[in-house]
Amino acid sequence: MTALSIVLDIVLILISLVLIAAVLMQQGQRQGLGAIAGGAETFFGKNKSRGLDGKLQKITKIAAVVFIVLAIVTTIVVAHNASSSAAVTDVNAAVQEILDAENAAAADVADVTDAVAEGETEAAAEGETEAEADTAAN
Repeated sequence: MTALSIVLDIVLILISLVLIAAVLMQQGQRQGLGAIAGGAETFFGKNKSRGLDGKLQKITKIAAVVFIVLAIVTTIVVAHNASSSAAVTDVNAAVQEILDAENAAAADVADVTDAVAEGETEAAAEGETEAEADTAAN
């Protein structure tokens, strides 16, 4: 997880708490039987948009929009991080395969070098044996 996705997650949680609090603090719609008798059109009902309920409705709308946009942005960031981390993993695997191939090649070169060195030692030993045999024969 990157720092950006952590920050986005924290802000998303805070916005969701604001949204929950704003919705729970609002009063319900009480237009049941009172609306039939015209009780909803009182002085306090007309100025409702200026009061606490109006502010809570505005906060709810803003918080809902911010929440939706932030959720989409967080999803995009997490998907981008997942694809980049997959690409990094693929590159690391390819580099490891190359290093393994180089190590195997180096081991093969060392084996050939050892074999050549052993062959030269055996040839020198045979040469000394032949020289000793010639000296003994003379």
